[in-house]
Amino acid sequence: MRELYNKIYEIIEKLDYGDIWSGFNRYPFALYDKENVFFKDKTIPYNTCFLGNTAIEYDGAFLAIWCVENPLSENPEALAANIVHEMFHAYQRANNESRFPDDLLMLDYPYTQDNITLQYSENLLLSQAAKSQDLLEKKNLLMQFAAARKYREGLIGDIIKQEYLRETVEGMAEYAGNMALKQISPELYKERVGGYIEKLEVLDERLFDIGRLLYYSGFLLCNTLAEAGIDFYHAIGDAELPLFDIIADNSLAEKPDIEVDKTRISAELMNYMDSKKSGFNAFLSAHKDEVSGDFYICGYDPMNMVKFENMILCSHFIMLMGQESSDPVFIEGPVLLKLRTGTTNNVMSYIR
Repeated sequence: MRELYNKIYEIIEKLDYGDIWSGFNRYPFALYDKENVFFKDKTIPYNTCFLGNTAIEYDGAFLAIWCVENPLSENPEALAANIVHEMFHAYQRANNESRFPDDLLMLDYPYTQDNITLQYSENLLLSQAAKSQDLLEKKNLLMQFAAARKYREGLIGDIIKQEYLRETVEGMAEYAGNMALKQISPELYKERVGGYIEKLEVLDERLFDIGRLLYYSGFLLCNTLAEAGIDFYHAIGDAELPLFDIIADNSLAEKPDIEVDKTRISAELMNYMDSKKSGFNAFLSAHKDEVSGDFYICGYDPMNMVKFENMILCSHFIMLMGQESSDPVFIEGPVLLKLRTGTTNNVMSYIR
């Protein structure tokens, strides 16, 4: 792990951060596993403030962190770019970024036939814009993408703002990481961009992993805007509007004129909903240890949570705070939460 850390440190030290995003600068980072946390000049025993791949406040400063299960399987160049993604989160937080999504509200995302079909149509338009080598065509496809999204906004209402916010915070961090990768290895960068385009075009169960898709669409939106010569730069911390509203504020709403396989989408949606219900039923059949109380959610892994009715299944971990307690309770997953009716984070019991 120490050798991997040193390789990554050497890579990120050479990057031009101002070229990635004006005002952006390097932040310290740590790699960790279940036993140790590795910094530039020290190694400490693992503790539970290191959770996930993110940016945290540690020892009075913002720190990018990344969990490494097997150092020998990591590509230092690709991982360095991922670390820059987390450094950009540190930069966002240090500059008082306010456009973070409500992840718990996003769990109530409307998985309806119309919404999913329209979102898939948008993603196809964006992927076509990303692939186009013709400047005028690229700009025209971006305009069609913006019009299609405005149309969908009229269909599903305010919940789409949570999409815009996640796409802003995570998509811009993904853009920063991939601009770093472009400096590190143009070949890996080209390969990764192609992979993101493919992920937007695929028509299977991944279509319903909305949170993850917004990483890809956010990056491709930034990257395609840059390639089209459309300025989207803004000072982090000063902007209140999400990225999409900044660049498409005056766009007209128009139903997308692009052919998609609606029958296939309908079948995949039915399979997804059936699979989700089966997953909850299987968990409830196998786990009976239920703890009742009055808790609220204070820490979570947004990429590994799924909701069905008033229940949330957390496969990784959850942190709960009791109404009468000052210390959070860390619960390793899988764990199922039962919410009080009409709330997004008030937990009346959990089952392990």
